[in-house]
Amino acid sequence: LDPCRNLFAMAVANFNGEAVREAVICDEETAKHERKRPPIGRCHLLLVMTGLVLLGGCNFTLLKVTYTAYGDRRAFFVNQAINLLYIVYGGVILYPRMLFTDAVTKEMRTFPKTHFVIMGILDSMGTFLTCLGTAYTPGSLTPLLNQLLIPFTMLVSTIWLRAVSGWQERAGAGLIILGACISVVPGILASSESSDDTTSGLTSVAMECRWYAVLFYALSNLPMAMSSCYKEATFEDNHLDVWYLTQWVSIWQFLVSFVYMPLLVLPGFGSKDGMAFHEVPLAFMDGLRCYLEEVPECAERGTFLLLTGYCGVNVCFNTLGLYLTKHGSAVLNALSYSILLPFTTMLFFTPLLGSYQEPLTRNSAFTFLGLVVVLAGFAIYQWFSQHVGRSPEEFSALSGVPENLESAKSSAVQPLLHDVAAAIVAGQPSFQERVVGLVIATGHEPRSRSSSKG
Repeated sequence: LDPCRNLFAMAVANFNGEAVREAVICDEETAKHERKRPPIGRCHLLLVMTGLVLLGGCNFTLLKVTYTAYGDRRAFFVNQAINLLYIVYGGVILYPRMLFTDAVTKEMRTFPKTHFVIMGILDSMGTFLTCLGTAYTPGSLTPLLNQLLIPFTMLVSTIWLRAVSGWQERAGAGLIILGACISVVPGILASSESSDDTTSGLTSVAMECRWYAVLFYALSNLPMAMSSCYKEATFEDNHLDVWYLTQWVSIWQFLVSFVYMPLLVLPGFGSKDGMAFHEVPLAFMDGLRCYLEEVPECAERGTFLLLTGYCGVNVCFNTLGLYLTKHGSAVLNALSYSILLPFTTMLFFTPLLGSYQEPLTRNSAFTFLGLVVVLAGFAIYQWFSQHVGRSPEEFSALSGVPENLESAKSSAVQPLLHDVAAAIVAGQPSFQERVVGLVIATGHEPRSRSSSKG
């Protein structure tokens, strides 16, 4: 570790005003030298950012394609299969770490498991709503609706954590909401006018927009925001291994999600008209048969590889995001996800998606207009949540700080030392539900797995 990182570690262990001040005001010459040299090489950094954008695009498109291939009646199975596969993937990484390394300490293992249950409940609500909405929410709209996590998190933070945001941040969040509405409303209106359309096939399903599905997908951001804020409050004075935390939360998320199965009888939840009670377990087993490709149409769509591959891509995507958080900076994180947003949106209109490609129509213009508005809101929020009240020298120092130090919440009257101190103790990383950017409304690093455990 370099000298500054050692002092930051000391500040964590001895968290008081003087310790933090000594940590930040370490050897001035060393600090200047470190600011001139990024933690990793520029070519390495460029490869990481490029990989993050490409994996992110694959991640979000695979999610939509997978739910479309399985259909709305099998959506709950897809949700649970993703949860289970995440337990398997996470276990392959976690348990060797626990056996052969000291990454998971005795203190971490004795951490109260009640917190994991609460996180699992909140995350399960988010993934359940996501599975209800993804099949009939056009893929090009999903990246824009994902950005609603920012205003939702701001709302929950204000009510629960008594967080205070500036009017500029609220304006950025307002633009995100406006952009999402611009993108969504025309498609919903057009869909209701053409509800008698009898076209079939994957293409029609991929572009079909149902108002209740969009509503479910948008509302899925609320429990995710609550989960993010709960982690912020819970881990203010504790820090767990990311894989250990994710494994426990995934287990509880998988178990709790079965409680929601009876809701599938309601119209719009398991299908447009709902299901009878006896059909719910049959639909779940049909999803399993589809996963094993025992159903001919599922075999043609490659459902086994879609679902299994999506989870693998999602793990790699989030791991790379955490890597960039550790070795990059808040600016690079925000830049990567600013690129990812339009890249993913436009990817749904390309021939790369084959039969899942969305055609360019008159409503697509509203999607792109909404994208511009959302990007503007995202940029305004990121700028004022990170840069307000800092001199160029302070910002330069902060942007090169390693893991958990670059994303502190700031305002025009908060000094840099207070920001760094807050970030040191708060930023518990974990793989959760959805990524809007590595710095979201709580001001910390990614806690994401992206839609349905990914």
